[in-house]
Amino acid sequence: MILMWLGSFFLVMYGMAESQKQLSTLFFSLHKKVLNLGVETGLVKMFIRCADVVIFEASPQRSLYTGMALYNLRILGLAPAALIMSMSTLGVWWVALLGILFLGFSGYFILGFCVLGLFVFGSSARTKTLLQFAFNIGIFLIGGESMIKNSTVLQSLLGQSDLAFFLADGRFPAVFTLLIASVLLTLVVKVEFWSFVLGLSLLLTSTVSFNGVLGMIVGERIGRMILFWWHTRSLNQDCQRIGKQLSLVSIFGVLIGFWLAGEARNLFYFDFSGDLASFQDRSLQLMGLFLLVLVCQFLAQMLWGHFGSRVKVGELQEARYFSPMWSEREYLSAAAMSWAKEKVQKRLSEIRYHLQGLGSLKEGQVPEHLQSRLKDEEQQLARLIL
Repeated sequence: MILMWLGSFFLVMYGMAESQKQLSTLFFSLHKKVLNLGVETGLVKMFIRCADVVIFEASPQRSLYTGMALYNLRILGLAPAALIMSMSTLGVWWVALLGILFLGFSGYFILGFCVLGLFVFGSSARTKTLLQFAFNIGIFLIGGESMIKNSTVLQSLLGQSDLAFFLADGRFPAVFTLLIASVLLTLVVKVEFWSFVLGLSLLLTSTVSFNGVLGMIVGERIGRMILFWWHTRSLNQDCQRIGKQLSLVSIFGVLIGFWLAGEARNLFYFDFSGDLASFQDRSLQLMGLFLLVLVCQFLAQMLWGHFGSRVKVGELQEARYFSPMWSEREYLSAAAMSWAKEKVQKRLSEIRYHLQGLGSLKEGQVPEHLQSRLKDEEQQLARLIL
């Protein structure tokens, strides 16, 4: 039985993660057109381009890392890059929509539409992408329904044990333990919003208290920002500063949101029975508190962006670019990085031209440390555009 519940949980996670990727693919062409509006020409164009990176990606994590990568590559200035990173939390809109659809719409209906669409609309590349997108939404919803049906296995496993009472306890020790466990799991779990899906399943089975589920969600948000700081610690000095400051401000905003969500939960408390209607009510209530936490994180990031984008940047900094691991782990927007690759290729050509010119100069005319810096930058850029 536990394998059936785990299988249902996997379906929900798979449907959510894949639908995010397909949504980004559907908007790929439009994404690049908006990015080509200009690098920093006009406040309105800058805002549209930054909002495009955030909204079309439907992933706060990818938007956050993409903003840092574009600044690290010196493709965007500090102001637009800071705006993308500050607005990154808005990428949660797609997960929020899936949460609202959870248990409120049949996934089998969507899968039936996919089969019908395959016969009616043919198999063009765009049609396939659209049907894959709808298919993943259906998988998410079907996984949610199956997860509820197999939820009794968790209760039977825990029984009346001390662990069961501890998890259901909404007081500080239990909630803090779940928060720390969530932080640690986030450091190894790649899929974004895993805590929301797991927390929702545990909440609907009354395995974990509302406060405990919120602690798990907050723990993941904190863990994501710790990872962001860790991945930016080896970049140039200004990127290190941004990574450290934004991570601290975001964590502070999440904790404020956690406190406000707890107060809101106590103020608007509802007692539910175990029928399907109560499952929908609980999921919607959790979604509202989840969004409250993210709103506080967003406001904290925007406050940082207002002041952080006005900091004077040192012109002489080491050329230390992000690791190819960012692309391998799908931390970056495919459309934004495809657009950026053309500009990186141009700078790489200029560096190689200068390196060739060094061969015609007499020995000692160009300091050794400048030559080594050019060679190092050439190697890093060549590795990134492969």
